[in-house]
Amino acid sequence: MIGIDNKIERVRILFEQALFLDYGYTAYGRAFLNQKEGNTIPEILDADNEYKEMLLDDKLDAQSFFVVENDYTVENSKKLSGEVSIYFAVNLGVVYPSVSERAVEYIHRDVMNILKGTDFQLTGITSGRDAFSGFEIKVGDNMQPFYLVKFTTAVSWLLNDCVRIPTDAITYENGNFIAMENGAILIGG
Repeated sequence: MIGIDNKIERVRILFEQALFLDYGYTAYGRAFLNQKEGNTIPEILDADNEYKEMLLDDKLDAQSFFVVENDYTVENSKKLSGEVSIYFAVNLGVVYPSVSERAVEYIHRDVMNILKGTDFQLTGITSGRDAFSGFEIKVGDNMQPFYLVKFTTAVSWLLNDCVRIPTDAITYENGNFIAMENGAILIGG
């Protein structure tokens, strides 16, 4: 992977290793918005290089995916920037069982803590049905315990950025992500 796909994969791995560890959580990577019968459908490229619809799965306690907006800014011949939205569908009652109020602020906090240690600069949060309003997918009634949320971010990337961090090289200690990259220790909280 190169460019923005590499940056997305790094954050997807962080989500997978730090969020909802004891629960049924699937952290998908980049979804592409495709048109089917006049509807916009987010689709994931699967292991067989086939697109499959990104469906909300009520058998999962949580799931997430990324969408890169179509318009990029070219900063120079090697660097691009753009908007990346990160979508979550979470069963709050399952993944935050000890929280007595509706746990929306807990997921905001947890995702924001991960993002602050990355190149993804948070620019907005959209919650409820509005978070998934651009898609033609069944979102249910968004009543407790389920919660839909979109984190809008701004990201810059080098076109040929291809640094890979093996998943076993990332640890989470004392509220910080620690990884080895090219012999250097990276710390993000």
